[in-house]
Amino acid sequence: MAAVSRAAIVERAHALQDAEGLRAVTMRRLGAELGIDPAQLYRRFGSKDEILHEVGDRILAAALDGFAGTGEWRADLRDLCLRLRAAHLAQPQIASLVRSEPPRQPAEQRLTDLMLGALRRAGFGPDDAVDGYHALIGLTLGAAAIDGPVAQLEPAERERLYERWRADYRGLDPAAFGEVVAVADRLYRGTAERRFAFALDLMLDALAARAT
Repeated sequence: MAAVSRAAIVERAHALQDAEGLRAVTMRRLGAELGIDPAQLYRRFGSKDEILHEVGDRILAAALDGFAGTGEWRADLRDLCLRLRAAHLAQPQIASLVRSEPPRQPAEQRLTDLMLGALRRAGFGPDDAVDGYHALIGLTLGAAAIDGPVAQLEPAERERLYERWRADYRGLDPAAFGEVVAVADRLYRGTAERRFAFALDLMLDALAARAT
């Protein structure tokens, strides 16, 4: 029985995850797909989580592909956060793929280095650069987690969902929830991308002010 490379195992796991979801990725299924005894997988990887972590890093690497820093810290951070959010929306499983291990994979390490480097160019010291990095990651991944389920809907279905939410807000007692009722028809208008860009720009404005 021919040996199978780490790269081939990760590629097959990625294809399974993409087509059928994380539950489809088992050592038994991977062995069957690759035509090998599942025990061979443990000669290449210590666990299934280790395989999945490399799958997550492949997804992140694809999101970073083509990134070319401008040298302008704000533009670079904005681009990186938009790319990271897009990857998490396209592959919602990526969060569970990458969170189980420390960031030992090259794409994770590259993203962290790029973001910290941009913050350092902005003039932040080490502590503030780290705080800024965590703030941007929290905003980006938090927004992706909130928007992810809705992003999977067709546009018409998404708008029907938003209209139901607006109708619920309109139906509240204005004596108790006057501020909500007053703007109910404006809630969840436009795209989630526009709302995230607004929040991201606010945070970048705040970082620029803090750096100054």
